Amino acid sequence: MIGKPATDTPPSRLGLYVPFALLAVAILVHAVYWVMMSGRIHQSAQAWIEDKIEAGYAIEYSAMNVRGYPFRFTLHLSDNDVSAPASAGGWRISVEHATASAQFYNLNHWIVGLDERVVLDTVIGAEDAQYELLSEQAQFSLMTRNGVTRQIGAEITGLTVQALSGPQPLASAVDRLAMTGRMSETGELLSGFIVEGLRFDASRLDNPLQAAFGETVQLLQLDSVLTEFDTLSLEGDPLAWTRADGRLIIRQTRLDWGPAALTGSGEVTLDRQIRPAGRLSVVVSDPESLISALEDARLVYDEQGAALRLAAMMAPRRDEGIALPFLLQDGGLFLGPARIGDLGALN
Repeated sequence: MIGKPATDTPPSRLGLYVPFALLAVAILVHAVYWVMMSGRIHQSAQAWIEDKIEAGYAIEYSAMNVRGYPFRFTLHLSDNDVSAPASAGGWRISVEHATASAQFYNLNHWIVGLDERVVLDTVIGAEDAQYELLSEQAQFSLMTRNGVTRQIGAEITGLTVQALSGPQPLASAVDRLAMTGRMSETGELLSGFIVEGLRFDASRLDNPLQAAFGETVQLLQLDSVLTEFDTLSLEGDPLAWTRADGRLIIRQTRLDWGPAALTGSGEVTLDRQIRPAGRLSVVVSDPESLISALEDARLVYDEQGAALRLAAMMAPRRDEGIALPFLLQDGGLFLGPARIGDLGALN
């Protein structure tokens, strides 16, 4: 007897739909998460603004909303006007648009961006002043942990500063400014900055100084450690910071300004009159050009210049140049044996 041939069962199409179903569920879950978190971010921003207003700040804006779906949260504020109380400097900043963005998977790292035009109102001496700041890009980075800010950063490119009223600014333009700061596990503030293409306003720079060094600082760089930062931030008293053995440890600094090509390292603190005091070891690549420029700028007299040349001849020589001591002492600024400036007390 011949049996019936087995009929083939058609394959199930369920396996084809499962990945698409999972993707749809993931998109739905992410959309719900984004909507919920955007509401919380909006509320947190409003609460932060209210706290600042209670602290004496005046903050105004025309609109606040959260955008950026699906990959990030971006808080937009329009027509912003922020004024600080007199105890915090009494300044005022006006900017048309400001944003704060974070990736949806990391709300501990925010990037703040400002419009290309910012208007700053402040007081210089006893005179009201207003400045227009124009930049190609102005961004600030903020990293938190458990609600506490642990690291900050800033980068501004193509910055120009113009006085709308009041005295002209000392610096009229900067090609690039970058700054970083973070807290170490031992309570020290690790910070650094780099300034490229800093141009002084010709009307604010002394003519001999301008002729000797030029109007543009090609590079200014600093890498430092501020010890006992908690004492300084909590007490707000520089003398208390000094008594706690607070120091500014300069790990690396560099200046390229015309004939001044310098690198250095050392430590700075404050004396009893709250004046900077300390010592740096400065390496000068071309001492003769620097000394001649100091003489031309009338920062040193001929006798001091002769003493500097003698000190340069006797100074230790390195691959990068000769090493000279740079002292901040008794309200004076000394390069080797020559006093090149004065230092007042910090306010």
